[in-house]
Amino acid sequence: MFCYKFPCGDFQTLTTMTETGITFDPPVYEQRYCAAIQFLEDSRWTEQIKKVVEFGCAEMRFFQLMRRIETIENILLVDIDEPLLRKNSISVNPLVSDYIRHRLSPLNVRILQGSVADSSEELRNTDAVVALELIEHVYDDVLSKIPSNVFGFMQPKLVVFSTPNSDYNVIFTRFNPLLPNGFRHDDHKFEWTREEFKSWCLSIVEKYPNYMFSLLGVGNPPKDLESVGHVSQIAIFVRKDFLESQLENPLVTNPKLDEESTPYKLVHSVDYPFNVDTRTEKEKIWNEVQIELNRFKRIANSSENEIDHYQDTYKMPIADLLERLHYVKATKEILGELLHENNIKVEDEYVIIEDSDEESQWSDPNDLSEHLSQEAVLIDQEQDQEEEYWDSNPENGT
Repeated sequence: MFCYKFPCGDFQTLTTMTETGITFDPPVYEQRYCAAIQFLEDSRWTEQIKKVVEFGCAEMRFFQLMRRIETIENILLVDIDEPLLRKNSISVNPLVSDYIRHRLSPLNVRILQGSVADSSEELRNTDAVVALELIEHVYDDVLSKIPSNVFGFMQPKLVVFSTPNSDYNVIFTRFNPLLPNGFRHDDHKFEWTREEFKSWCLSIVEKYPNYMFSLLGVGNPPKDLESVGHVSQIAIFVRKDFLESQLENPLVTNPKLDEESTPYKLVHSVDYPFNVDTRTEKEKIWNEVQIELNRFKRIANSSENEIDHYQDTYKMPIADLLERLHYVKATKEILGELLHENNIKVEDEYVIIEDSDEESQWSDPNDLSEHLSQEAVLIDQEQDQEEEYWDSNPENGT
């Protein structure tokens, strides 16, 4: 085992127990999603997480957060329930705003019908596996095959499992009895205590010693009842070479498919639009210089401050321009070259801006305002679409 701490710090959540029940703010499923996103975005490995497989993707809710991670280029959404996948497949398509605010890297999304227990060609070269509240829904024959498929065949860098903590059920039963099957959900095949979950994790790293794991949880217990632990327990497995440790065994370069496995079935596939920036570094800087010079001129025309203003000529301090260009790593030397190459005058550490100078794409502030207004409308449409989706797919807090 190893000790893992969330990169953004402990969750600021609220658990409230009343006479009629217990509530979680935010809901526990949102806390699970937030935890999983923090795992994927951990600076120690996020740049090398290019392909992610989510098993038990259900309504594709976690995908809506995962797709926003720019470094991920392939997402496989796998579930055994084909009708459910087809019902929700439209929710992975790009929104209108995705065609305006292009990603900086490609993203291919595939929805696949298949079992978490089956190896399949599509699973090769996976970097991260996420399975939230999945394992408690499978029978023993499937559960026993999950480690060999994930840690033996796929060999990802990162694996995340979450499952209900049955120790917490003593609190739920204060308000309502468990279901006739003895669990929180009618499809659960088991619910593990914290010790049972830890034992399962230990058995995995014993068989696959290239991995270490850490146990965490979300859904805090009420005050004075901390001994029951969290509502949902989480295990994060990390391959030792990403924890600055040596691998116990060499990775299998071309693992064999299990002959008894059923191949996956492709249900839906989509590519997201992305921006291919072919500009040189100097071209990028020059484009930003044009924008900043025109912005300075617009501010000078619309304000009554003490900016030097001589008819159709404006003077911008080079130091101010460099400060505005720090995000593109512009140096004074490169800036001087660009100003000289584009016939922009420089006098006494000031850039001389004339109306005849070439203007940027948004030289007219009204054009820029109109463009931003259009984008704001499209962003609002995206938010409305997402809210409509969640409203039509309600889920309880756990």
